[in-house]
Amino acid sequence: MTDPEKLTEKYFHCMGERLIDEGDLEEGIIFFQKAIDVGDTPYAWYGLSRALGMAEDTAGAVGAISRAIKLAPGIPEYYFERSRLLASLGRNDLADEEMKRAIAIDPNYRRIDRINRAAGILNEAFDGAFHKPSCPVASCPAYCCHFKENMFLHGVTLGAWKLKAVRELFREKGLNETDLLENFPVAGIENAQDLFSPYDIVKFDGIASVIFPRRKDAVLGADLARDIPKGRDYRSLMWIDGTARPCRLFENGRCSIYEAGGEPSLESCSSFLCMTGFIFLVLRHLGMVNEKWLSGLSIARLNEIAVEALIILGEDVYGSEEMRSADPPDEDMKKRLIDEAGRKISLLF
Repeated sequence: MTDPEKLTEKYFHCMGERLIDEGDLEEGIIFFQKAIDVGDTPYAWYGLSRALGMAEDTAGAVGAISRAIKLAPGIPEYYFERSRLLASLGRNDLADEEMKRAIAIDPNYRRIDRINRAAGILNEAFDGAFHKPSCPVASCPAYCCHFKENMFLHGVTLGAWKLKAVRELFREKGLNETDLLENFPVAGIENAQDLFSPYDIVKFDGIASVIFPRRKDAVLGADLARDIPKGRDYRSLMWIDGTARPCRLFENGRCSIYEAGGEPSLESCSSFLCMTGFIFLVLRHLGMVNEKWLSGLSIARLNEIAVEALIILGEDVYGSEEMRSADPPDEDMKKRLIDEAGRKISLLF
């Protein structure tokens, strides 16, 4: 696909997700089919499968998720979804085989229901608690700054005010803007206004465009890609694989323009938190983590700890019977539960 085609596919896919979240399954299915007509992507087939399943077209949903698996055989949630669908059709034998495949890729799928439930509880408990935080996991190679496609497709663009501040920073440091930034004309592209904030569309050589960072040449590589953290809802990050390359503004593990102009950095760098980053932000907020642990452990090990800590916090604290039955929760009781959870979590390191 060309970049304009990829933007069109993204628009149709995003609309499909939005519509099924709003309960408009019929229109959502149409938009997912439009996305697939533009680009045969596994995540569009996955979205179509979800929509068809919600519309009770289980056989169609199985067909759609099977296509997603063929295109991306390494995504465990695709097998989990097919297992769930097959079980609803009464094919428990086939469903068990699909679950085994999911577990072979990610052993945490043995307890995926507990993980999903705990993730929902913690996301609700800390909704809005952290405004554009910087990720505390220093050993992570900043997966949020790596992409396998052009970064503007994922919303990593510089708005007018940020661009002004960044240009001033470049001048101070004697850097050439063209070595670090590039532009993509959006004038005349259908639905561009729905994909980009009006603050992110600027005039470049007189043409409405979006400005975004160039990328470095070195790819993430298969070894690091194997330990990619999950998203906040424990889903695989669709824009990352071993071919993903980092933003050229990414230096020493952090975004080099984070504080330029006194405002947050690029949206991905400042707002995106994977599940591991989010959990360790929560642990730091609760006073449960020693910063030395974060720098002394591999990202693979921190991912494992994050899942365990997620379950402990979700089940023993914020989703506990004591917490749910108290309205409002007693602060002494809450502190006691947090302290008990902290002792359990400390044993994970």
